[in-house]
Amino acid sequence: MTAARFARLSVDPALLERRTTSDYIVDALRAAIYDGQFSDGEELNQVELAAYFKVSRVPIREALRQLHAEGLVSNVAHRHTVVTGLELGEILELIEIRAVVEGHLVAKAGPRLDAAALARLNLLCDETDRIRDYGYNWVLKNWEFHRTLYQPSQSKAAIALVERLILRVERYVRRTGNRKRLREAAAEHRRILEDIERKNFSSARSRMQEHILLTGEQIRKFFAGKRRRAPRRS
Repeated sequence: MTAARFARLSVDPALLERRTTSDYIVDALRAAIYDGQFSDGEELNQVELAAYFKVSRVPIREALRQLHAEGLVSNVAHRHTVVTGLELGEILELIEIRAVVEGHLVAKAGPRLDAAALARLNLLCDETDRIRDYGYNWVLKNWEFHRTLYQPSQSKAAIALVERLILRVERYVRRTGNRKRLREAAAEHRRILEDIERKNFSSARSRMQEHILLTGEQIRKFFAGKRRRAPRRS
């Protein structure tokens, strides 16, 4: 495991606000998985990780346990930890579940959003309009928009479910996204918010479901393109 491979982990500003060593390692490895620095099925070797982060294996094990709980890694024979990969059908199913749950949350939370929350959502729309790639900043701002939008619903279990679903598929969203889809997604956020401000909560629900399903369609097209480009075996 070379230092160059993980060079960004030591400089990403989003990872510097850490509480404990294991928190930092979790954030760093999660970001690396999101960025595609680890391939699906690739092993995360505890000894190599401990050497890279210059720590004992204890915080490494704690970090890997957290990533396992999030569904990002799994354990295989002889206690090896590998990055969990999802098939296209699994990814699309998780996205369909997200669309249903988040549509429900928009309809429930929309009428309860106060002026302060609406102002924050508008500011987040302005901030995401200025983001130019699917980097860590987009991940944070995108989830803050969704979380701020849903919080008044007081549906803690549903919001926690959405967060777990996002953790499962976010790396595929970033891996398959492009600047065009990024701009479309930001514009979709703004249209959802405009519906809520007009108190058209039914439309906001439909737009949120469409917003998420369009992301799934982007992933489907990417996988289809990879299959077309794959060399045929003789």
